[in-house]
Amino acid sequence: MKLTYLGTGNAFAPCRRWSSLLVNGSVLFDAGPSALYSLKQLGVDATGIRHIFLSHFHADHCFGLPFLLLEYYFLAKTDAPLTLVGPVGVEDYVRRLLALAYPEVAERPWPRPITFVEAQDGDTQTVDGLTFTAIRVEHVPQVLDSFGYRVQFSDGVLAYSGDAALTEALWTLLDRAQVCVLEAASQEHSAVHLGLQAMRAIVARVPAGTAILLNHLDVPDAEPWRDLPVIVPEDLATYQVP
Repeated sequence: MKLTYLGTGNAFAPCRRWSSLLVNGSVLFDAGPSALYSLKQLGVDATGIRHIFLSHFHADHCFGLPFLLLEYYFLAKTDAPLTLVGPVGVEDYVRRLLALAYPEVAERPWPRPITFVEAQDGDTQTVDGLTFTAIRVEHVPQVLDSFGYRVQFSDGVLAYSGDAALTEALWTLLDRAQVCVLEAASQEHSAVHLGLQAMRAIVARVPAGTAILLNHLDVPDAEPWRDLPVIVPEDLATYQVP
């Protein structure tokens, strides 16, 4: 499984680009504002992206979408289908986001065939050859819906947490996944993120040999997690796991 970090930082981008992860060159998890810039720096053809998973509608996770859609309209034209998975209302949200960013193209048809899929807690679906399960996680539940995703690749299951506190739902998300991509906060405890206390609990509970990679980091270095058996990624780095 090939994981390319287009960005590794949280909303405040602490010497890091905003979080966005590309798996096997075709599956994008969240689309931070710097995602397209990173794709171009890496020489990755954006038309190869066939699935996009949005964990929730915070700007650092999805405000890169207007730039990516603009790229498809004008510079990277393709008829290849794209599946875009997100919380309920995802199609309307993306359309409104595009209208705010580039109203001159927002009334056009989508630049490539797009299938919008609304995430439903616990539902397993297969779209365009990729099987995934959405798991509702707790981030800021009084404000918006947040989802993690279990995605079945040919070489194993990847669990992507999005932004999430440590609740029972997270254990369901991580259960027997070969690769776990977890957002991580450097403080000891957080009500809305996975702090160090939660990360230690996860490391202690998942099976030995599970590849754990961090994401959505809030400091520029790896120091807070140095003693844990996890990969602390860098922007534009690629990791072959497990």
